[in-house]
Amino acid sequence: MDNFLKSKTRLAFIQLIFENLSTKNDIFEIFTIFDVNYKSTSVENFNDKEQIKFEFNSNFLKKLIIFYYDYSKSENYIDSINRFIKFDRSFKKWDLINQSIILAALSELNNVEKNKIKIVLNDYLNAGKSFVDDKEIKTINAILDKIIYEKK
Repeated sequence: MDNFLKSKTRLAFIQLIFENLSTKNDIFEIFTIFDVNYKSTSVENFNDKEQIKFEFNSNFLKKLIIFYYDYSKSENYIDSINRFIKFDRSFKKWDLINQSIILAALSELNNVEKNKIKIVLNDYLNAGKSFVDDKEIKTINAILDKIIYEKK
């Protein structure tokens, strides 16, 4: 699979986690509905009114969903993130999209080879720029860097 398709799949992954956090619906049901309804469909780009093909790799996305499911069921995963937050707002009080980016990245980073950590991290930070501003990306990057550094 090419890197561009992986990036688009990670972008979709963040969206699915956001839906899971906001609706509390089962992540596997969300994935199934998403895969059936959005695979290879087109959406309108509001800037230039052209159609953009919505692409993602279903197999890779399902693998990421399993990583997320396992990570979210791990004991005290929220507490492990909160240890790295040095301001007065716990992770559960963050905006859902910021939580989604962090959870997507950590889910995959816990399952990736060490030599690919920087590539995966950068891909999530770039995907996150589709949702949040640079200040929030810097905060997300700082938290992820601290967590990754501790695991090395």
